Amino acid sequence: MTVAAETTDRLLGGRVEIRQPGSGFRVSVDAVLLAAAVSLGHGQRALDVGCGAGGATLCLASRLPQAEVLGVDRDARMSECLRANISANKFEDRVAVETMDVAHGVPGHLRGAFDHVFSNPPYLPAHRADSRTVADAVGAATIESLPFADWLSFMAACCRPKGRLTIVHRADRLEELLAGIAKLAGEIRVLPIWPRADAPAKRVIITARVGVQTPTVLCPGLVLHAPDGAYTLAAREIIEGGSSLAFGGGPDLV
Repeated sequence: MTVAAETTDRLLGGRVEIRQPGSGFRVSVDAVLLAAAVSLGHGQRALDVGCGAGGATLCLASRLPQAEVLGVDRDARMSECLRANISANKFEDRVAVETMDVAHGVPGHLRGAFDHVFSNPPYLPAHRADSRTVADAVGAATIESLPFADWLSFMAACCRPKGRLTIVHRADRLEELLAGIAKLAGEIRVLPIWPRADAPAKRVIITARVGVQTPTVLCPGLVLHAPDGAYTLAAREIIEGGSSLAFGGGPDLV
């Protein structure tokens, strides 16, 4: 089998360099928005579950110079890409990667070890996937190999008490996502991502705190594109400028 060539791309207006496979599942705006939604206090640690080549991991490390981040992924090739990307961006002192499969359970050294656990998980249940795509690289990365509830349980187990979970996911699975998160966490905030102001949301970013029970908040969302197809000012400040993605209705999240 021929291995696809790798490309070197730039994120956050050129501040982040990322090497990744030239075909298959590649870093998208979802990863950049996810990283923008993650908050960390001084001395706190974050975990990126299913990190891939490291789009979200690297963007978070760039945006928050104090951030200590670990990325985990079951694909050894992706782990090697992230390892090279960590070096290329000079993040070796505070960013690391490990190869592991979420389906195998939580290793002892990760249990309860992180203040913020975030993820851009596979977003399609196997029964909803087109069978023609299951065998290709994109399908392998986007189709669930285990139920979302199990993925979420792994994330929660890695989080310290009252720590925070954040995911980016498909908006058409919102009901299922909220039901699963509510079993493990509270203080849930939902931020819709609209492709255009006149279009339904295709993505949502959800953040919640483990072991906390307070009402769910639907936050003001983000419109990505203006009528001419260019990024809106708000989107450009995040995607190119490296600004944080604010969850309205309160102070910055910790």
